[in-house]
Amino acid sequence: MEKAITAYAKGSWRFTTNADFDGVLTITGDGRWSETRLGLSGRWEYDPSRLTVIMDGVDSESARQNPYLIPSVPERAKEALSREYSLSGGWSASLGEKVKVRRDKDAVVLEFEDFSDGNAGSPEHIESLIFTLTRLEGSS
Repeated sequence: MEKAITAYAKGSWRFTTNADFDGVLTITGDGRWSETRLGLSGRWEYDPSRLTVIMDGVDSESARQNPYLIPSVPERAKEALSREYSLSGGWSASLGEKVKVRRDKDAVVLEFEDFSDGNAGSPEHIESLIFTLTRLEGSS
């Protein structure tokens, strides 16, 4: 039976990026998330019309008025993890206005195609930011 996206996402995930940073993202069933790379945390809320993400401390005040939104996320994980989404609000300005989501074997890949690090011409320049998330064993 297909899992709901909220049940699928819950747990701890190791993330790596094409920008050479990694860490662990933990998503709880009670609407909290945290990550180990920068020590960020916040709240998330899902309903079939949108996924809302708010970051504690960094943009909490402005995010209450204009939270980070991903509209129209399907309930079924299989459908939710195989499409492109528009992004708005919160800290989406630094990531771009779109994200492509796909499953790759046991991983989930998020590609922010509109992201640019502003270092064009530099050997370390990235034109799109790619996160690969792999569930940590025993986590769900």
